Amino acid sequence: MNTLRTALIASVAAVAAACSTAPSKPPAAPAAPVVPAAPVATNIAGVWTITTDTPQGASDSKMTVMQTGKDIKGTLESPMGSVDYTGTVVGKDVKFGFNFSAQGTDLHIDYIGTVDGPTMSGRAVFGSFGEGTFKGKKL
Repeated sequence: MNTLRTALIASVAAVAAACSTAPSKPPAAPAAPVVPAAPVATNIAGVWTITTDTPQGASDSKMTVMQTGKDIKGTLESPMGSVDYTGTVVGKDVKFGFNFSAQGTDLHIDYIGTVDGPTMSGRAVFGSFGEGTFKGKKL
């Protein structure tokens, strides 16, 4: 009878142990890779004063900016006249340019820089005539 009792207690203990353990979970699926969000265009719409430093000296222009998403366009007005430009703003990176005719020579001028709140700065490329720098301040 002791043998029967020992067997019965062992069986109950085995069943109790089996019931008390949690079922094993399947391994977790690997996490999907995180794709960085595309940079949002900084809003630079409005009127700016742009100072361009050239090999011939500094020159100020009034820059009017209209913006749709990342695309910008507007007018640069300086003592030399007015010119329309187009460009883009991606994140804090700004690029714009225009064609200009100086004394019968067609020239493409590019501005490449960064925006930091109400200021921007970078470099100006005067086609094959070299480079300069620019700074802008929003009015």
